Parts: sequence; C-alpha cells; structure tokens
Amino acid sequence: MNAIMQQLVNNKVNSLTANELLNLASQYNINLSKQQAEKVIAILRSEQIDVANQAQVQRMIQRLQTEVDPYVSSVIQQLLQQFSQYL
Repeated sequence: MNAIMQQLVNNKVNSLTANELLNLASQYNINLSKQQAEKVIAILRSEQIDVANQAQVQRMIQRLQTEVDPYVSSVIQQLLQQFSQYL
C-alpha cells in the first residue's frame, strides 16, 4: 500500500464537502441528491476516517445504510472503490 496515496485519500475523504461529493458522484454517473450528500458528510465527519482501516470503512458503510439509506451506502462504496486502486 502506497503510504503517500493513502494519506492523500484520507485527507480528501476527511475534508470532503457535500458539493465535492455531488461532483464526484456526477463524475461517475451516480445519482445523489444534495440532501443525501449532506447526510453522508455529517456521518463521515463524525470520526477521522482511515480508508486502510477496513473495519472502520465497513462501520461507516453500515451507518450510511441505516441512517441514510441502502442506495446511498452502495453509492459511497462505489466511490471508495474508485480510489482503492491507488492504495
């Protein structure tokens, strides 16, 4: 795992805004509403995310599934998978 890339992805995930999340979703042709993006960001901001910590990532995905909805959870998983190739 490339430590520099991991740190860059962690920084991006931890500083992501709702508008940036919407832009990323649009880039990958994923439908996401402003309200859903804001809920996702609120959950992501609840703790410092380390994308290499699979247990933490799965816990966040589970929270998204229960607190937002299963569709949004799968969207975020898809977006994270786009970056996993760099780790």
